[in-house]
Amino acid sequence: MAKTKGRAGTHTTVIEVAQPVVKAFEKKGRVSRGMIEAGVGARRQTLKVTPLPGCLRLTIVSKGSRQELHVYGVSLDEAKVILDSPDFRNLLIHFAGE
Repeated sequence: MAKTKGRAGTHTTVIEVAQPVVKAFEKKGRVSRGMIEAGVGARRQTLKVTPLPGCLRLTIVSKGSRQELHVYGVSLDEAKVILDSPDFRNLLIHFAGE
C-alpha cells in the first residue's frame, strides 16, 4: 500500500466522468492525473484498467475526451472491489489481460 493517500503529481484537472473514480481510488492509494485528450468520438463511457509494474493505469473515455490516471498502492483485486460499486454502473469496465 502507498505510504500516503490522495493526489500524486501536479496536474489537477479531471474530466467529469473520472471524478467519482478518482475520489474512490484516493481513499485507498495515490492517484496521478494524466493529460486530457479532447475530440474523442466514443459512443459509451468506458474505463480500462491495465496493471503496470508498480501501479495501475486507468484509461477513462467519455463522449468527448479521454484521460489516463495512474493509481499507486492499489492492487488489481482491490480495484475490482472498488469498481464493483453501484456508483460505476454507467461505465463499461474492462480489465486488461482478462
